[in-house]
Amino acid sequence: MQYRFKQTLVANCHGFTLVELLVAMAISSIFMLAVIQLFISTNRVNSVQEQLAGTQQSIRLAMELITRDLRMTGLDPVGGNGAGFITGGSDNEDTDDTSVSLKYQYDVDGDGVDDTVDRSYYYDAGNERLMLRDGAVYQSLTEDGTISSVTFNYILDDDSVDSDPSGNNNLADIRVVTVQICGKITGAYEDTNPGTYCFSNTVRPRNM
Repeated sequence: MQYRFKQTLVANCHGFTLVELLVAMAISSIFMLAVIQLFISTNRVNSVQEQLAGTQQSIRLAMELITRDLRMTGLDPVGGNGAGFITGGSDNEDTDDTSVSLKYQYDVDGDGVDDTVDRSYYYDAGNERLMLRDGAVYQSLTEDGTISSVTFNYILDDDSVDSDPSGNNNLADIRVVTVQICGKITGAYEDTNPGTYCFSNTVRPRNM
C-alpha cells in the first residue's frame, strides 16, 4: 500500500506544457497592453486639462486687468492730463480692433498723489500672445503660442459700432468696449486638440 501511494503522488506532479505557457504569456501581454494604453490615455487627458486650465487662468487674469483699466479710463480729478482713450506711438498701441490704449489719473501707490496710468493692451500675432505696455515697460500677459486672437470693438455715443476709433477720430465718443480673447493649448497635444476657448466681456468706462 505504501508503494502504490508514492506512485500516485509522482504521477500527479507534472508541470505546465509549452502551449499552456504560451497562452498564459499571450493573455498577460494583452492585459499589460491594455493597462499601458489606459495609462497613456489618462496621462494625455490630464496633460491637456492642465494646459487648458493654465491657458484659461491666464486669459481670465488678463481680462480682469483690461476690464479694470477700461472702467477707469478717463478718470482725471485734476484735469488737463489728456485722460481717455488715446492713440499710441505705434500700430500696436492704437485704439482699434486688436489693441486699446488708455490713460487716467489714480493714486496707484496709495501715497495721496494721483499717478498717471498710461497703458496699452495689444495682440502680438507673431508670438501669439497678449501684451501690456505700462508706461515705457512692456510685458507679456500670456505665454507664447497660447492666444489665437484678441478683438476689441467700440460702441460710440450714437450707438454705432467702430472697430477703429483711432483712425476715425472717434476716441472721445467711445462709451462701451467689448473685448474677446481666444486661447488654445500648446505643446505635445496641440495638434490633436486644436480647439480655441474664448472669453468675452462688455465694459462701460465710468468716466467717458
